[in-house]
Amino acid sequence: MDAQPAVLNAVNSGADSCEPLHKVGRALRAGYLNTNPAEEEHEHFAALWAAMEFRLQSDTWDVVLGPFRTTDDNGDLVPRAVEDMAPAVFEAWVAYAPKTTHPLVRARLHHLLWDARHGTRPIEHLRSAVHSYRAGARTQLTKAEDHLEALAHPPEPGAAATFEMQLARLRAADALALAYGLAAATRQPVRTDIVDEMIDLGQASLDWKPPSPGVLGLMTAPLVASTHDRPAVRPLLERAVDEYRGEGQFHYRVEFLEELRRVVRPDERRDVNEMIHRARMELADSSTGLRKLLALEDAARHARDSGLTDALDEVRRTQQKIGRDEISMDTIRTPVSLPAGYLEAASAVIDAADSMEHALHFIATIPPTMGDSVALPSGLLSLPTVYINPNGPVVTRTAESDSSAGEGFLFRQHVFALDMHGLAVEAQLDRVRDRFRPTAEDLVPFLAGPQHALETRMRGLARAFEAFWEGDVDTALALALPRLEGTLRRRLQAADIGVITHAKGETIGQVHQLGSLLDKLDELGFPEPWPLVLRTVLGNAEGQMNLRNDVLHDLVDTPSRHRTALVLQIALAVIFLGEEPPAATTPADSSTRTPLPWNAAADQHLPFPVPDPRAHHFVTQYADMHDVVAGLTVPSGIPQSAATVLHTARELLRHSYFCYEFSTVALLHALIAMEIVLRAKIPDSGTRPLNALIKQGKESGLLTERQTEFLHEGRKLRNRIAHGQRAHSVMPPRWGAGMLTTSFTLISEVWAVQPTPPATTDTDEGTGI
Repeated sequence: MDAQPAVLNAVNSGADSCEPLHKVGRALRAGYLNTNPAEEEHEHFAALWAAMEFRLQSDTWDVVLGPFRTTDDNGDLVPRAVEDMAPAVFEAWVAYAPKTTHPLVRARLHHLLWDARHGTRPIEHLRSAVHSYRAGARTQLTKAEDHLEALAHPPEPGAAATFEMQLARLRAADALALAYGLAAATRQPVRTDIVDEMIDLGQASLDWKPPSPGVLGLMTAPLVASTHDRPAVRPLLERAVDEYRGEGQFHYRVEFLEELRRVVRPDERRDVNEMIHRARMELADSSTGLRKLLALEDAARHARDSGLTDALDEVRRTQQKIGRDEISMDTIRTPVSLPAGYLEAASAVIDAADSMEHALHFIATIPPTMGDSVALPSGLLSLPTVYINPNGPVVTRTAESDSSAGEGFLFRQHVFALDMHGLAVEAQLDRVRDRFRPTAEDLVPFLAGPQHALETRMRGLARAFEAFWEGDVDTALALALPRLEGTLRRRLQAADIGVITHAKGETIGQVHQLGSLLDKLDELGFPEPWPLVLRTVLGNAEGQMNLRNDVLHDLVDTPSRHRTALVLQIALAVIFLGEEPPAATTPADSSTRTPLPWNAAADQHLPFPVPDPRAHHFVTQYADMHDVVAGLTVPSGIPQSAATVLHTARELLRHSYFCYEFSTVALLHALIAMEIVLRAKIPDSGTRPLNALIKQGKESGLLTERQTEFLHEGRKLRNRIAHGQRAHSVMPPRWGAGMLTTSFTLISEVWAVQPTPPATTDTDEGTGI
């Protein structure tokens, strides 16, 4: 087969500048697309284009080339192994390899022919490839020097010229490494010369300004991997270790120390290990946040594997001093719109229940919708993942991909489905509270109905429901999770399923814990998808909620309320799955109660405060009311009676979470405190009404215009409420907080002023209010 001039020109188009092979491939592809399939050049373009598309396999020097690619009928490249290439392709490579003036193209073609063991003497292709790789390396280094000499001034680091030089130098290093790999694999005599060239290039890379650790690493890595050439590379590594010190270079120092450890004598390795440990600790000290934590994890792994006990303890002490705020972890949230009427439909089921018992039994037996399989979307970006327990902090697991085989993606889909379902359960439990106003005493007979639900244990679960309705999810979870586990264990015992392990050898007998109990759910006969629901919410696999461990071992902050609702539903399911719906129960100390409509006023004696539904328009839980009143500080030095009234006003506002109208009563109490302060500051105030006190305070200079106006407005509001002209419910808690803040500030200001005696007094508006 003869080389075609047009094809050869395309191959050699980048020879003078020694363009990289992928650019040569572009020229060949253009020639392929612009020729007729009937023309001989068309097939030559295809064969050479395919040759330029091969990529090296990482860390493999004996078989360095990946799957070969050629074109299909549509003109696209498709994977193909070298032994499957058509004979005409090999002939094309043979024809063009000796004629191309591009040394790296020539090396690639001979390398491919050697890998295919083509011809009667394939070894000649290997020798030609080695020779061409070395020539290509020299050409690339000359190109880099020409770039440097052509510049009027030395380039700044990071400039375009510096980038071009670095690329040329890296290509030279790649070429030498390939030449070494071929020569070493076949024990060619030229191997010694190549090693010298690699050492020289490594030394030169340390002399460049700035040095090139990338080029140096390409030269040292294959020599360190070969026991035959390790002695030759040791001086270069020792120089590299000395070169890379100080801020921003510790990671290079660690890399070359790791290689140095492989080439020193066994009796020298401990000293090198201690140097590696110190470099890793210096790298950690120079880092912050997650990078620091990961550097310390690497230091701990090295100290452990090297038997450096004291060093390992040093890492532990340093790592445990990292606070959560130093890790700089942010929560990424993606807003999700609920389907129209989603929560309303869930709550409507509770509205239709004729008793508290039937409402809770419905919640216990209606599972979420869970998919048992899902396909990982094509093209989904999958990143390496690090799992961290921030309480250490410590890395608990690393994964090359969090979506391996789609399992991680499937777990996330399950968690998302349960979060959506938890919002519905939260709404249903709140509706149970609003309709039936249950107490713990009401719940215990219902929960303790089945034989496996012991009354002594169900009292704690009943208190968990109380805590949930009061907004205290920490207490709710702490009470519910142990009861859930105990109830599940008793159900397994009742079904004659083993929950104990007998002693064996030195191992003592044990009662199965939650993880083992969850593995027996299928044996228990729970209908799908309940086993999957329990495993996802309570299980310990990465990607699952793991609520039980996270809460009981204090691994997370307060979980969300809807996930707490999920735990309560699961507790109900473990109790009532397979049980008949219970009859309504009536506490012995109360009369028969008719369920209230969910939004009806509750005019009844309540044994514990129930959150007012209207409060949820302003806060999500009782704990949020602390923030509402946080700025209401009782002024120091005021009369004790006024201080007591102000304290009461603040508490009334805080407890408006349970009684909405308390916010207005709180404001009225603040006016009482204001009147107490005015009487204390105005001489001979006697029993004068508030209107007269305000007027006298203004005339004496005790009150400013602004203060006088505010007090008159407050007095008028008090009169309208006292005379039934305005309802309490018009004062939302946050409005009340703003007005109370003004009242507290006003009282503090008035108490600090010294009044002057008034000229006259007045006593109009004789209502005394």
